[in-house]
Amino acid sequence: HAAQSIGAALALTACTPTAAPAVLAPPNALVAEAWRVVDRNYVDRSFNGADWFALRQQRVSAKYKSPEEAHEAIRSMLQPLGDKFTRFLTPAQFESIESAARGGVAGVGVELAPLPETDGGVRVTRVIEASPAEKAGLRAGEVIVKVNQQPLKAPLTADDIASLIRGAPDTRVVLTVQERTFSAGGEAPAVRNVDLERAPVKLISVKQSGGSVQGKSALVIEIRSFSVDTPAQVKMALGEGAKKKPGVIVLDLRGNGGGSLQGGIDVARFFLPDGAKIVSVSDKTGATRTYEAENGGALDTTTPVVALVNHDTASAAEVLSAALGDNGRATIVGEKTYGKGVIQTLAKLEQGGGGGVAFTTARYFTPNGRSINKVGIEPDMGTAGDAEACLASGGAGKGAAEC
Repeated sequence: HAAQSIGAALALTACTPTAAPAVLAPPNALVAEAWRVVDRNYVDRSFNGADWFALRQQRVSAKYKSPEEAHEAIRSMLQPLGDKFTRFLTPAQFESIESAARGGVAGVGVELAPLPETDGGVRVTRVIEASPAEKAGLRAGEVIVKVNQQPLKAPLTADDIASLIRGAPDTRVVLTVQERTFSAGGEAPAVRNVDLERAPVKLISVKQSGGSVQGKSALVIEIRSFSVDTPAQVKMALGEGAKKKPGVIVLDLRGNGGGSLQGGIDVARFFLPDGAKIVSVSDKTGATRTYEAENGGALDTTTPVVALVNHDTASAAEVLSAALGDNGRATIVGEKTYGKGVIQTLAKLEQGGGGGVAFTTARYFTPNGRSINKVGIEPDMGTAGDAEACLASGGAGKGAAEC
């Protein structure tokens, strides 16, 4: 009888017309695609306790009058994950990030870092030499609070704000900036508008200079960010600097927000002997891959190294700092670092007008097994004494000379 029942059911299925799968409207297809991309590889399989499937059903079945409404739906769908690094990117934001990764953008020449979430705006961490921003007198430490008179409020990220600032060459953008702190008399920070013309800006990730540390000649290598080209640039700087036989190597990682994880790993290999652990990366399944120094890639394992860091040193820059610090290869000097111990993947969305999602796919751990996420790296030497002199300087070479 059981066999007959199964056969009957199969026969009924074969004879009954199958309903065609519902065709989603473009905005709904975009929401579904964003959910699917994140669902496939997000590192936290508990999804922070959220009912992840219910979130999909609610957002995909809703009606949207515009792509912007779908964008907001995706943002609200990702919000319960409690992960500020997992976010939706509009087509313009996605293109802006890709352009920055390629190393050439049309902008004003500032590098940005987020403020505490209660604050509005974004902090300038570095002003690029010979850029429109430098010519207009913008300074590191100032806060941009408006772009073209648009207030910069949460949930806008530093990437979001960067995409507002960038644009076509020869177009103009007005930035409203203020000092970060109140004056000695208690007056509110001064605010001013800066009218800038966008121009192609070549982002230089490595800069070499000289100086001295406690009477020793120093090779100073300022690493501003990590891209696929950064290791080759650092290798060149080490080769040039070795000719002068420096007594110490200073790696200036202040204001370095990260970038390519592989770039940070490869630079660490220049300073560590084969077999030394650099970083361990754990994915959504809990499987861990450990990266080590290998293949005789070290260029200098003996010259003392000082790594200068501050609260804007993050991600791949923290990987490098921790690798050298945990292996006893470098003294970490400065301020506690940002504390970004997670890795994101950037995925392009094709449906409903496109865009992208950045989402967390892995966690990393230092050679000693520490997670620095939301904790940061404590320096060996704080901002007192010699370190304070280093951090008081805006330039790497000058900073090292003052150590």
